[in-house]
Amino acid sequence: MTGLLRKAALLAAAGVFITSAAMAGVPSPGNSTVPACISLVGNAAGIPDAAGTFSVTVRDLANNPLNGASVVIDLSGCTDLSICDDQLDAGALVNCAAKTTRKFTDALGAVSFTVLGGSNGGGNATTLLGGGKIYANGVLIGSPTASAYDLDGASGVGANDLSAWLGDFGSGNAFGRSDYDCSGGIGANDLSLWLGDFGSSASTTSCAVACP
Repeated sequence: MTGLLRKAALLAAAGVFITSAAMAGVPSPGNSTVPACISLVGNAAGIPDAAGTFSVTVRDLANNPLNGASVVIDLSGCTDLSICDDQLDAGALVNCAAKTTRKFTDALGAVSFTVLGGSNGGGNATTLLGGGKIYANGVLIGSPTASAYDLDGASGVGANDLSAWLGDFGSGNAFGRSDYDCSGGIGANDLSLWLGDFGSSASTTSCAVACP
């Protein structure tokens, strides 16, 4: 009987070890840190607009940070947004057909993005809240709302973009592309954020080539 108990204990310990090993390396949506919303921006003289910078931290099921995890920002579900084929970031890998940009985490499981892109002009908003997707090693870890300051996708952030924003606001729909403050709606604070970005002159240039 003692031998059987010893074997049972060893099997149980082995099971715990195997389970722990399986948990390690698997991204956990609950333990990872992702933004509730992201904003697509332009650039000025080849420098991406810092207003669009955000970070993702990937942790596994045991709450350990994952080094070298592949993090993908997927905007394929945002039919009124486009990303630039050149993100002006040597670490960003763009897949135009899939409308994604990919980077890899550091030793702390963290990675920062500034996604360059824009939208398709006044009256063309289609996507509501939570249209973006963030994947880590193929696991969905977040569904942020995706907005864009350059709402017409041309000539940087300017008067035509303000006109498009006002149209989105007046529609009464919670179009994600104009919700900069993650409030779940379009209002005065979003306008304030747009005006701030316009005034910064940090998004004076749109995509040279936008992914279709």
